[in-house]
Amino acid sequence: MLDFLLFWLAIEIIGLLALPLAWRLFAHLPDRGFAFAKALGLLAAGYLLWLGSSLGVLRNSPGGVVLALLGLLAAGLGWGRKAVLANENGDRPLFMHLRAQRGYVLSVELLFLLAMAGWALFRAYNPNIEYTEKPMEFAFLNGILASSQFPPHDPWLAGYGISYYYFGYVLLNLLTLLSGVAPAVSFNLGLSAIFALTLLGAFGVVFNLVQGAEVGAGQSRGRAARFGLLGALFTALMGNLEGVIEALYARGLLGEAAQRFFDIKNLTQSAITGRWTPDPNGWWWFRAARTLHDRSFDGLASQEVIDEFPSFSFILGDMHPHVLALPFVLLVIALALNLFRRPAAAVERGEAAGLRGAWASVRAGFGLGGWGFFFYGLALGALGFLNFWDFPIYLFLIVLVYALRRGLQGAALGPRLWAEIGVAFVGLAGLGFLFYLPFYASFSSQAQGFLPNLYNPTRLSQFLLMFGPFLAALIFLLILSYRRAAPPRAALARWLLATLLLPALFLLLVILVGGALPGLRQFIEQTLGAPLAELTSRILYLRLSTPGVWLLLGLLLAAIAALAARAWADLDPRPDRTLFFVLALFFTALLLTYGVEFIYLRDTFGTRMNTVFKFYYQAWVLMAIASAYALHEISARAGLRLRLTAQITLALLILGSLIYPALAIPAKAGNFRAAPTLDGARFVAQYRPDEAAVIAWLRQNTPPDTVILEAPGGSYSDFNTLSAHSGRATLLGWGGHELQWRGNYQEPGRREPLIETIYRNQDPAQIRQIVAEFGIDYLVVGPRELEKYRITSDRARAFARLWEIVFQQGDYTLYRWQG
Repeated sequence: MLDFLLFWLAIEIIGLLALPLAWRLFAHLPDRGFAFAKALGLLAAGYLLWLGSSLGVLRNSPGGVVLALLGLLAAGLGWGRKAVLANENGDRPLFMHLRAQRGYVLSVELLFLLAMAGWALFRAYNPNIEYTEKPMEFAFLNGILASSQFPPHDPWLAGYGISYYYFGYVLLNLLTLLSGVAPAVSFNLGLSAIFALTLLGAFGVVFNLVQGAEVGAGQSRGRAARFGLLGALFTALMGNLEGVIEALYARGLLGEAAQRFFDIKNLTQSAITGRWTPDPNGWWWFRAARTLHDRSFDGLASQEVIDEFPSFSFILGDMHPHVLALPFVLLVIALALNLFRRPAAAVERGEAAGLRGAWASVRAGFGLGGWGFFFYGLALGALGFLNFWDFPIYLFLIVLVYALRRGLQGAALGPRLWAEIGVAFVGLAGLGFLFYLPFYASFSSQAQGFLPNLYNPTRLSQFLLMFGPFLAALIFLLILSYRRAAPPRAALARWLLATLLLPALFLLLVILVGGALPGLRQFIEQTLGAPLAELTSRILYLRLSTPGVWLLLGLLLAAIAALAARAWADLDPRPDRTLFFVLALFFTALLLTYGVEFIYLRDTFGTRMNTVFKFYYQAWVLMAIASAYALHEISARAGLRLRLTAQITLALLILGSLIYPALAIPAKAGNFRAAPTLDGARFVAQYRPDEAAVIAWLRQNTPPDTVILEAPGGSYSDFNTLSAHSGRATLLGWGGHELQWRGNYQEPGRREPLIETIYRNQDPAQIRQIVAEFGIDYLVVGPRELEKYRITSDRARAFARLWEIVFQQGDYTLYRWQG
């Protein structure tokens, strides 16, 4: 309980210090950014700590955290001093605003506390930092905690910095240092805090959308709060409809024809229980993140596709970058809404030509006396450092919202506006990289460009299982909007031709160019294993026999674009401008899901698995927010028949989507039967006490920059626990993950035989060279090393010629180099 209170208090302090800055930055939102103050403060303070530690100005220590928080307070007082200083009437605007909205303030604080406490309770029943990628994430956290300066050392590749988007772990490191909570407890409390901040961010965005909407002006805060809670539910708690399939299959009601129709990978490997609940002994709930099922070109082999969504991520409990980024994604969406609601400045109405005029207009449009543009760049750039894929996605959204705002203000789509759009895009992209330049200077990636997705169109049945409720909400919203103000049919037809034909022409062009260029032709034929002539007919068959997602998304994108184009042409003030912000969210989300039908990022996996994963995840967040507002719009504007049809349909779909968390949460928590604890490392002390003793000894008796040597293990194994739990770097950890992080295996591959040389104790002279090169301080000989390198008792005794025994317990012996 004390650890929870300390961690919660640390976040509350950060949020309080950020209030003046939030009040100033979110000046055009009804709540003035109160719901986003915690995420804003954490991002700003984390940035100051990271930048200061990267430049050698601050240390990554409790003292450095305090100085970063003072910097946050100074920034807030610098930009928001008018909010906290008394005016000529003796009033302080920020405090007056908080008093006037004290009910809302209490609701926000209560939501955050209950969400964090509730998820901490869930984590307490499945706290172990084991399986999947939790050990890797814990290694990052401990490696950063052990680094006084940045970039932090990679605990699984001694001598190198972390080559991954690690900003989320820096933020957790900040909270750990500020609260004084042990890292193994902080891991679970950090997940609980991210969950609560995600709920709070989604609530805040939808609340401000509804409260600030022109429709039904003067909406009560109670109504806005109810739809805000719905947005939070959609974003972080609701699952996809695969849970319905699991329940039907477990009950024995899913026939073979339905099984083939939905084609859920590994579904039939589960037992039919005869109940509505699946087998509690398996990880059935994991299949919801594998709803899409791709196959090899010949159709014989399955290909892994990841289609995670936030609820799955929180239930799984991996502290991966896409999860850590969620509160800050919602922060950027809130910034986009604030930008959209900002009135036109005088300079934006001017006619100054050229890039200088465009730059002046853009700076004015982002507010804060021109400084707002730089803060938007800082926030967008943070997404790149948190989870790189999010940066270009939300850069596109911000620029789209800026263009839509200018169009609805009456700007003509001419050279001046195109110049503004170009300046905004290039400027924000440049600032996003520039603010985080120390990170990019040491970052390498596995990305190798884009490839066309020739033969794996998504099946409509699986796509609807993934996004069914959100797509239904959009369709009902479009029906309502088209009944009110339908664009000309010719305009809709033009957009429809563009959205349907352009991707098809792209694939056709790839095939034609592949036939004309020998190098590309050879690459395609080697990749797919057949001559190009045969490939073309097979590709056409696969595409034409599975057109559902292509046609559905093309139609929806065209419908949104035609509606927005009509509004742009109508320069009269419209009563429902907020609707177009929501349509921009839907449009961006649909574009992400449409894109992976035709292209994917080439990486070490060789398929579209990771591209679908990253794009679908953000599509879920965007559509969840937009769908909550769509329900508000429908309930406020639709006629009785449409309203009832929409509400009944959506209620059934939402209830179906809630089956997943209702069944998965108790299944993952072991039906809440075990003794609860938030200590994610307690299982090591309980089941592997000798290993826990070595970890404790390393923590207590070695400096943070110590280098140890333990046997490297494969990805997702239980190897390298000592380095992960102590933060002391080892020569090599999970080699497969190092390949993913760095895009090549040169250094890990070089180290593998050197490690074997030491453990086989073959050549003392070479061992001295290896130890000197890498600065190895300690050698671990435990059960994994004994088995992997077949270390006999005679060879173990021979270690004493070069190494000194400093700790021994059970099967573990820890040696110190004495050369």
